[in-house]
Amino acid sequence: MQLKKLAAAVAAMGMTVPGLALATNGMLMEGYGPIAAGMGGASMAYDNGTAAMANNPATLGLMPEGSRLDVMLGYVGPDVKTSMGIGKSSADAFYMPAFGYAKKQGALTYGAGIYGQGGMGTEYASGDMAQVSVGRVIFPLAYAVNDRFNIGGSVDLVWAGMDMVVTGYGINFKDGSDFTGSAKGYSLAGKLGFTYKLNDALTLGGVYQSAGNLPDLKDGAYKVKGFDMPATVGLGLAWQANDRLMVAADVKEVLWGDSMNTVTVYKDGVPIAPFQQDWNDQTVVSLGVAYKFSEALTGRIGYNHGKNPIPDQFVNYLWPAIVENHYTAGFGYAFDKQSTVNFALSYVPKVSVTGTGPSPSVGGNGGMQIDHSQLNWQLMYSYAF
Repeated sequence: MQLKKLAAAVAAMGMTVPGLALATNGMLMEGYGPIAAGMGGASMAYDNGTAAMANNPATLGLMPEGSRLDVMLGYVGPDVKTSMGIGKSSADAFYMPAFGYAKKQGALTYGAGIYGQGGMGTEYASGDMAQVSVGRVIFPLAYAVNDRFNIGGSVDLVWAGMDMVVTGYGINFKDGSDFTGSAKGYSLAGKLGFTYKLNDALTLGGVYQSAGNLPDLKDGAYKVKGFDMPATVGLGLAWQANDRLMVAADVKEVLWGDSMNTVTVYKDGVPIAPFQQDWNDQTVVSLGVAYKFSEALTGRIGYNHGKNPIPDQFVNYLWPAIVENHYTAGFGYAFDKQSTVNFALSYVPKVSVTGTGPSPSVGGNGGMQIDHSQLNWQLMYSYAF
């Protein structure tokens, strides 16, 4: 009965909590939760809290016996500039609350949570803007097959919201809120993962996340077709070198080629703007180191790289998901056995892309330069009981 009440409460919260962010690994975050984010996003093979729901749910089986509650706030600070008189985007601060609860009882670990998956956002002085938010209400379950082997999975309710104004096409739909998008869509997705302890020091982990195949996003007369979130597959290792030092590394394949092709905006059933995307699949590499300075304080550093998935001929000033490198650092501090705070900071140096498509006079991006950098952070309070 308590679990049913919790699930209902989390699902209700999911309708009001945003998943808004500006692109990092394409439209996905470089790391989910400050423990993983401080380590460059590496998260497949060690206990990183309830953010496992967004990473690899099998790692929930690595948590200690009992319950854990995580409350998080994330911030993405993009700096986007575009040539040809378009100027600088004023959409430079996005906040993402998240929540996770997990309980381990014997071989089973279960819970519920809400995590923003990602998105994109820009807004210019001309009035042109596009903001996309994607989030998940997640219900995970992990099972310890034996002392070495955990399996885990989740059922995810995916939601997306979109605002868009493009004066050249006469597109104008937005709701004026930082927490929702005017055009909305919902779907179901899932994850299946594992962890396997190769020896006392080395753990292998992996996960498959299905595509979040969203239906048409709708807002009255407007409809957006072809906007989907990709399937991903990841594999990682965590090496506990000694009592103080842990090293982790992940490789993840993001299948953008099956999800981001042509996004078409319809008005009253008539297509008025086909935005060709044709993104490439993206290989993301995450590396991280954690060092325990004391029983209370843990420090973390990391690196994350994912090649820009957007071909130069299709890059769009509204959706400039072009950044590639992320340098991360963070810490965790345990006040006592119950209360812990974790923080991560991510620096994303500038990437510049020049469009090679047709002339802007005919709706292309030829000669248009887009610059994009970021400074992001995540903060989380955890309570164990």
